[in-house]
Amino acid sequence: MNSNALRYRTAGWERARVAHNRVRPDFARHMRRIAAPVQIAYQRLMSTYAGSPVGIECRLGDRRQWCFIVEEMSSAEDKWRIQFFDEDGFVGHGCEKTLEKAVERIVQEGYRTIDPGALDRIASTPRWARGVKVATIRQKHQEGLIDFQQMCTEMKALAAV
Repeated sequence: MNSNALRYRTAGWERARVAHNRVRPDFARHMRRIAAPVQIAYQRLMSTYAGSPVGIECRLGDRRQWCFIVEEMSSAEDKWRIQFFDEDGFVGHGCEKTLEKAVERIVQEGYRTIDPGALDRIASTPRWARGVKVATIRQKHQEGLIDFQQMCTEMKALAAV
């Protein structure tokens, strides 16, 4: 690494780095071994995007699951949203108070392969389009616009297409 390059460190790495001051040496080594892969992925992601990997898709190992981080618009307390998706659509989200915590969380959870453009590639597939339709039917039921039986009927009709 260039000596002028910024060093980005996770909170976990900072704790492991000084663990020898408060725990047995063998346990401190164990903590560093566990924290090292997360620290390496964090450093790579943060340094690649100058400390701001906002909107950059990261893949979960060799699985077909991704996430990206964007500013959170619906919460006054949590400022950063981690949006998860797979081939069938958006599958959930989480929020963190800082961008650094959000990035550390995704790399801790295994989203370590930088995969720019993944959302655009996946969202242009027929499978994604079907997943969005399924989510729309579920949303109508959750909002009380249709009952459970109607939801099942619409899902069955969608599956027949």
